[in-house]
Amino acid sequence: MKVKEVMIPISQYVTVDLDSTLRDVFEALDEDFKGKSDKCHAHRDVVVLDVEGEFAGLVTMVDIIRSLEPNYAKISHVEEDAVLTGDYVLEVFKRFGLWHDSLEGLCEKAVSLKVGDAMHIPDADETVDEEDELGLAIHKYIFGAEQPIIVRGGGRVTGVLRLSDIFEVVRGQMLACAL
Repeated sequence: MKVKEVMIPISQYVTVDLDSTLRDVFEALDEDFKGKSDKCHAHRDVVVLDVEGEFAGLVTMVDIIRSLEPNYAKISHVEEDAVLTGDYVLEVFKRFGLWHDSLEGLCEKAVSLKVGDAMHIPDADETVDEEDELGLAIHKYIFGAEQPIIVRGGGRVTGVLRLSDIFEVVRGQMLACAL
């Protein structure tokens, strides 16, 4: 099965403009949620479009949460020899003063943040071609690609591939197998 058979085309995805705020992102996601009869398949991230209507980046749930706590910007990376034990995570949490302010206080500041300050531009490891086999996308997810994976075709971004949609294909295939 090809990626293009499972991906969601950009035209059907939740999008915002590059000059939008995080508040605009939440409103777009809320509108999508209200419009879905199956709330489990509502979008939880948005594609950011530039002034020409082309793909500029992505704002995921992780990007949003990270942008709510500005002290995450002080953490450049996890130390190479660090193991993400509970003690290590707690030490980093305390050292950088993460979530020191209340969620309400952080949200008041964050809703006016520009999308460009929260979004990320996926690198090559976070993309697949629409003609790739679905197995390649599954492999990328298993080895740590952030969700969702961006799909390219003809030199431009054409869609988005969510892990939940891949799982539905896998679930369907497993249920179709004869015992």
